[in-house]
Amino acid sequence: MRRLALVALPLAVMAGWLSTLKEQELRLQKESAITEAKKLHDSWLSPIKMSYLYQKGDQFPNQELKSFRISVDQPIFKSGGIWAAIKYANAKRIASLYGVELSRKNLVALVIELAYKLRQASLRIQKQKLLIQNVRIDVQVKEDAYLAGTLDSTFLDQALLQKNAKELGLLDLQEQKAQLEKNVKDLSDEIPKKLPKFALVPRGKYLAKNLTLKERRAQIKAARYYRWMSIARYLPSLSLMAEYDYQQMRGSLYFPAYSYQDHYHTYGFRLFMPLWDFNAPKEIQKAKITYLQAANRLAQAKRERQSLYAKTLKTLKLLDKKIALAKEDQRIYANLLRQTKELYKAGEKTSYDVRTLQNSLQARQLDQKIYDIDRQIELLRLYKEIDAF
Repeated sequence: MRRLALVALPLAVMAGWLSTLKEQELRLQKESAITEAKKLHDSWLSPIKMSYLYQKGDQFPNQELKSFRISVDQPIFKSGGIWAAIKYANAKRIASLYGVELSRKNLVALVIELAYKLRQASLRIQKQKLLIQNVRIDVQVKEDAYLAGTLDSTFLDQALLQKNAKELGLLDLQEQKAQLEKNVKDLSDEIPKKLPKFALVPRGKYLAKNLTLKERRAQIKAARYYRWMSIARYLPSLSLMAEYDYQQMRGSLYFPAYSYQDHYHTYGFRLFMPLWDFNAPKEIQKAKITYLQAANRLAQAKRERQSLYAKTLKTLKLLDKKIALAKEDQRIYANLLRQTKELYKAGEKTSYDVRTLQNSLQARQLDQKIYDIDRQIELLRLYKEIDAF
């Protein structure tokens, strides 16, 4: 079996297949992921605090106090915790964006799959109509034979039952097609007419460019940095402090005309080292377990993708065999049709025989197209997780 590069759709074309509402939802998810990552990235920066106090009461009615303060307490060293926090934010951002891209590709792949199934439903309806024509011919032949007294009525009843079953099957197919049209319109503003053709991606490329695996790897990085952040909370940290104060007071108990105002600033540093925290071992162990869970999810995801790839290969081989059988049947029916036409001209076969073989030949040609769509849908299961852009 040939192994070719997987067909990749341009992003603009991909986006065009989703409805405006779905595109807006994905865009908001992406913006939310980026905003959350920026928030995490700067989470180690302390806020600048301001306070203002105005105080006056009936205990000292002549006294009025005003106070204004600006202060900052900024950690500059947390035993690697600040570095880990920045790395953690970056890894979370990458993992989140991979998740959003996976959502986009899954939606686009679903639209493609539904559009392929819709096309497949049309082919099956065409085939079913050909089969109905054949059973109707069979009913006509058996009805003529029954009226001529050369055939038992049981055979005619069976032919009629088969005709009714085929016609009911056609109604089911038409209902399925209507449902597929509805499902496509739920996701896309219009039903895609030109669909991509996929070929089998090499196994190594499928695993290397798999978005789910990339997302899992980013989650492992995030868990690793989060683990170090958890450890750093219980290690020495250093902070710079600065404060500006302004005070103003008017009046006092004994001197109503008293007035006082002053402003000053202070600065320094603080070294902090927790001696013991009862929950520290538990928090560190929890972070370690989170990291191990992320690593386990990656291993499981990789195993599932390898299994999916192997299963896809087997399914493609089976579909290739079905296509080969349909082609062989087509060759046989084509030969029979050619010979039957000659016998019909000689008066040894009827027009019913010619029409039946023509319908059977067209049905096997449609089967090949139906199986080929099955191949495309099977390959699509690999494509929807490929980072092809």
